[in-house]
Amino acid sequence: MKTLLSERGQVVIPKKIREAIHAEKGDEFEIEVIGESIVLKPIKRFKAKKWQDYIGIGEGIVDVYLKEKQEEKEKEDVYP
Repeated sequence: MKTLLSERGQVVIPKKIREAIHAEKGDEFEIEVIGESIVLKPIKRFKAKKWQDYIGIGEGIVDVYLKEKQEEKEKEDVYP
């Protein structure tokens, strides 16, 4: 598959590729240069379509935080 570099240095990602990686307008990419190749890596972010999509989003984060706090407390309670 081919694409062209514009005068302004822009490259269009063909539709088939955008669909394959579920890329949408406004998505961000990390760019990496490996030798003479360019690698674009999509930066995935949670995108809510409606407010209900946010329900439960922080549950995993809270669980991890509480586990870390518990581990810190257990380390403090140990006497050498």
